Amino acid sequence: MTKTIRNIVLSGAAIAVLTGCGGNKLDVLSYPTKVKEKVNIPEICMAKYKSAMPTVAVIPFTNNSTFGKAEMENRSSNTNSTRKTASAGLAVANSSAVGVRGYNSAGIASSSAVAGISASSSKFKSNSKSSSVKRSVDAKLSASVTGPLEALIVASGGAKLFTRTDMNKIDKELKFQDSGLIDPSSAVAFGKTSGVRYIITGSIDNVEQKYRDNESSAKGVKSSTDKSENKALQMLGSIAKLGASMTDGMIISTKMSVKILDVETGKIVFTKQLESSGNIGKIKTPTYDQVVGGIKAAMIGSLPALNEEFANYFAVKGYITQIKKNQDNEIIAQVNIGRDMKVSENQLFKVYQFDDMEDPMTGVKSCDVIETTTKLRASQQITKNRTWVTIEEGEGNTLKLGQLVQKSHEKAGFAIPKLPF
Repeated sequence: MTKTIRNIVLSGAAIAVLTGCGGNKLDVLSYPTKVKEKVNIPEICMAKYKSAMPTVAVIPFTNNSTFGKAEMENRSSNTNSTRKTASAGLAVANSSAVGVRGYNSAGIASSSAVAGISASSSKFKSNSKSSSVKRSVDAKLSASVTGPLEALIVASGGAKLFTRTDMNKIDKELKFQDSGLIDPSSAVAFGKTSGVRYIITGSIDNVEQKYRDNESSAKGVKSSTDKSENKALQMLGSIAKLGASMTDGMIISTKMSVKILDVETGKIVFTKQLESSGNIGKIKTPTYDQVVGGIKAAMIGSLPALNEEFANYFAVKGYITQIKKNQDNEIIAQVNIGRDMKVSENQLFKVYQFDDMEDPMTGVKSCDVIETTTKLRASQQITKNRTWVTIEEGEGNTLKLGQLVQKSHEKAGFAIPKLPF
């Protein structure tokens, strides 16, 4: 390939990257023939099919850490001091006098001074009073996780969140505490009563705080490198000291487990342990509030690790509402997912089918959900709750009305071709 051709290909690739894949414009009216074949959902699969948009509730986490509720004691003291002075031949100098200071009745240095005292005597009296106030404090670590978890569910778009108002009503009846809901059977009963399909809960397993002081050892390294005549070595010493200084401080580390309980089966279908840490600054003896803030920031900072799993469980799902074809038997379809679910042009959709199966050894029947090889791509024809799609991959003639689709985490894009050089 010549240099000129290479440059043309690269330019075209760059334009494609900058402009996207050119959109997916569709003229729906040029597909006049409707396809009316409907999908057949096995009876055993109906529950899975209908739970495409499940209701999810987040309940308080169990706090297994040693950090939580505490008794705090605030102490205060007041000291009153009095100095009495008797003198003869007293002359008072103003504040311009040098090296001489006087005291007021509270024993505090004043702006005037005493000089030329022929005879004097002094008495000092001090009264000290102290008091203490005890108070109970609650870090409410569990409550700090609930809101961000609910935000993740809402962002997934594929689940209905059990509202906090409704949750509070049931909370009064079931007495959910910061200790969490330990008994799974109670959780299942709650879910069936409220219409919730999935319950998200978990535990705060461990909280640690440790002061990191790397700067002291880095100072020794820098001191030795400073003695060297090698400028590069001196610079490395300075960089090491700076880097150590930036990472030093009180480190708060947390471990937390998150679980998803399927109310329908009563089983935990997902669990994951999250670990995170944060630096609250060079504070060797932080206050209670500073530690609490560091713990909450570390726990919340670990939650984005759940994005992928939540997307799998609570991805936006819908079904095919219309299928059309043109005179060349090219297929397009319409799905009941639109702008309300943040669908935009070039969004990809996966297509699923359901099949009943029987275990050959136990004879137990169950539902098998199969992801097909067909992928759909959103056109510009998008309304509030409808989108017309084209066939991105697979065979369009396999599509049927009512077939389940799921919003993918990716959009159709332009892949830069490998160049032969």
